[in-house]
Amino acid sequence: MTDNEYGVVEEESGSRQSAGLVVAGIIIIAVAIFIAQNAEDVPIKFLFFEGSVPLWLIIVVTLVLGAILGQVFLYLRRRRKRKEEKG
Repeated sequence: MTDNEYGVVEEESGSRQSAGLVVAGIIIIAVAIFIAQNAEDVPIKFLFFEGSVPLWLIIVVTLVLGAILGQVFLYLRRRRKRKEEKG
């Protein structure tokens, strides 16, 4: 830690990078365990598609789509609020 010109103590960037690497490593290990425990194929039917895919893939795709849709709705809501404030 170092003092800047205002007397505020700042952390060294190296320790932040090390903490980030540790967190990233833990997340990678957790994802690997999740995939290993959910590797069995499950049957799916969607519109005209039928088949079997690994359970982990269905869960990950669902989470990603949910996150994307959440961001889209949040963007549209903010945009509508800004228009209401302007006009």
